[in-house]
Amino acid sequence: MIIIQDFIKNHINYLTINDLRRVADKYELKYSEDELFTIYSFIKDYYQDLLMKNDKVLVLLKDKINKDLYDKLIDLYVNIKDKYL
Repeated sequence: MIIIQDFIKNHINYLTINDLRRVADKYELKYSEDELFTIYSFIKDYYQDLLMKNDKVLVLLKDKINKDLYDKLIDLYVNIKDKYL
């Protein structure tokens, strides 16, 4: 698990909007461009919290993106967290 966390920490600066768009499309998430930029900024700002399983920070997104997208992101995060973190 530490290897994955280190990998993310070392590569977070290379994350692009297009990377995020590809992931969202892969998981068939419906999003607006504004929501995509909001999520991108959130990831860049809070990735360390998410890696440390501090999922309380996710509430900061709740009022900034549509409910369906938020719920799907929560589910996706929980699945990834349980598998890889």
